[in-house]
Amino acid sequence: MEPIQKVAVIGLGALGTCYADQILRGDPTVEVRGVLRPNAVPAPIFLNGIPLKLDCRPPAELTDFHPDLILVAVKSYDLEEAIQAMAPLVGPHTLLLSLLNGMESEDQLAQAFGPECVLCATVVGADTNRNQRQVHCQSSGVILFGERDGMPSQATERLEEFVRRCGLTARRVDDITYQMWYKLMVNAGFNQASTVYQLTYGQFRENREAMEVMRYAQQEVCALARQCGVVLGEQAIQDWEHTLARLSPEGRSSMLQDYWMGRRLETDIFGDYVTRLGQKLGVPTPVSDRLNAQIKQMEHNRDLAAAAEPPRLSTGKLSIATPKKIASQIRIDIVKQKYKAGDKLVETQLAEQYGASRSSVRTALQILSGEGLIIIHSNGRREVVAFSEQQVKNLYDFRWLIENRAVEMALEKSGSVYPKLAEILGIIEDCCTRPAEEVDWYDLDVRFHRALVASAENIFLSNAWESNAEIFYTLMNFNTLIDYSERYAAEFFEKHRHIYELLLSRDRRCLSQLEQHILDAENIANSVLECFGAPR
Repeated sequence: MEPIQKVAVIGLGALGTCYADQILRGDPTVEVRGVLRPNAVPAPIFLNGIPLKLDCRPPAELTDFHPDLILVAVKSYDLEEAIQAMAPLVGPHTLLLSLLNGMESEDQLAQAFGPECVLCATVVGADTNRNQRQVHCQSSGVILFGERDGMPSQATERLEEFVRRCGLTARRVDDITYQMWYKLMVNAGFNQASTVYQLTYGQFRENREAMEVMRYAQQEVCALARQCGVVLGEQAIQDWEHTLARLSPEGRSSMLQDYWMGRRLETDIFGDYVTRLGQKLGVPTPVSDRLNAQIKQMEHNRDLAAAAEPPRLSTGKLSIATPKKIASQIRIDIVKQKYKAGDKLVETQLAEQYGASRSSVRTALQILSGEGLIIIHSNGRREVVAFSEQQVKNLYDFRWLIENRAVEMALEKSGSVYPKLAEILGIIEDCCTRPAEEVDWYDLDVRFHRALVASAENIFLSNAWESNAEIFYTLMNFNTLIDYSERYAAEFFEKHRHIYELLLSRDRRCLSQLEQHILDAENIANSVLECFGAPR
């Protein structure tokens, strides 16, 4: 019996990343490769903030790599593409272990590569979350695997030896078919209900209506299982509720995570599968059908909302010296004390400096006059006004009033999602892995907070924020004047992510988090002002 020494992981989401990490740490002699999508560019993946040291390549670069084991951890709707990517890697002694939810992935793999290659498996007890390239893992759960007939085989013995050697959280079970049905019961009940009700584990446990709907949906799956010869009943539902009671209060189901982050939902293997099987077996499934229909409508509405968002701002530098751009640069120079109180600003000199028309410069100076940063005297002379610490405090107090009220209003909207916030958060996370000089952090910070205010869907609040946006932009730019090391960039992402997730959970702690976030920004602004020698 050849030992497993080469492993490929296809699908580096939450579970794929967690188990790849376990293998890498458990037995350094095992050669592990991550399989990317064709033409994908390798990029760092972080597990609980630590880079995953995994060699990831597209299939075309793995033609000489023939793994003994392939862990399949893609989403259900990506399985067909994954099968095509895996085909050149599968050899006569390769084992395939699917970590997908649902009941059909093993059959699809067996049809493509032969039943002798495929072991049945399911993952239980996982508490993981993926956001772009960041994976957060409270618990990786346990991989349960086995043959459909429950008997040990050479394949299961080979995998058991590998599990012992690597310390992988996995074990062989004699009742794998029961365990797969149990997992479907959990997903069709809890995943669907938690998505419809928009609840974390802790919130769900305290919501009597959501718990009852979950139980009804799970009873329907139990009825289907019994029709298929698997004894699944009330004890299984109670077992799940005991598990639910131990999960992190702030955690959430994989379907709810996908919904919040704008990803496609696996309705095909949850609600759709239950409906199809119920119709085939003559077993009514009204609760699951209703949940499935609601989820599809929610997904549709979410995607429409995302499509309706205005295109995001370019992070590139404008080549044309517009009045707004000129005003922005002069504003920064005033704050940095390059222009001091009493200094004159001359149109002709500024027009030459910025390669702009005098009318553009004149408009820019009028913008700054309206903000109180310059005085335009009756004789036309423009004079810089001191920018003081008290002005910073007043502006940040005003910004806090607007953003605090916007978040309060957003919290009052039951079941809301914020696709623009999710999009910007994903861009921020992606930028954390790029060189600092390539990233316009200032623009990303502005875009996140603009979207935060817009989440209230109150035009007057948005107008109040936008009418002061230019001076807000300048102050927020202070947060990007400091050195953006990898650590600081990660903190920048985490602070914004935490506010976003608390808002999605309708957790009022997001208000205190936002308040501290704005206070930190005010302190940075004052520190920078002090360095520039601004008056107090």
